Amino acid sequence: MIEILLTDLKEDNFYEETLGTIERICDDYSIENHFGTLSMANQMVCDYLMSHSFLPVDVTFRIDNAEVSFEYSLQNGDFKFFAQSESNENTALFVLNQLADEIMFSTDYDVITTTFHVKTKFAIQRAVQRERVISHFANF
Repeated sequence: MIEILLTDLKEDNFYEETLGTIERICDDYSIENHFGTLSMANQMVCDYLMSHSFLPVDVTFRIDNAEVSFEYSLQNGDFKFFAQSESNENTALFVLNQLADEIMFSTDYDVITTTFHVKTKFAIQRAVQRERVISHFANF
C-alpha cells in the first residue's frame, strides 16, 4: 500500500493540492480513466469544507492493488451534518454516494473516507505476471 499525506491544507491551497495529487496518482498508477470520478468526489468534499470554513484539513491518499481511498481529517469542525443528511437536499452527499464505492465517517465525525474500487498498475502488473506463468506452464 502506498500512502500520500497532505497536511495543514488551507483555503488557498486545498483544492489545487488535492487535485494535483489525484492527477499524479492517476498517471503513476495507470488509472487515468478514473480521473473524472476521483476529482469530482474530491470536489464535493472540498466544496463542503470550504463552504463551512472547516479548514485546515489533512488528506491521506491510499493506493492499493484494487482500490484508492481519500481520507479527509478535520482539525476544526465535523462532518456530522454532511453524514446525517440522507435526503436529496444534501446534493454533495448524494453525488458522493453515486461516485464512491464506500463512504465511512469516524465515530466523532471528524474524518471522512471515500473509497473507490479501481484496478491500479500494481494489480495490472500482477495479472500480467500471472498470465505469463500460466502460459509458460501450459506449454509443457
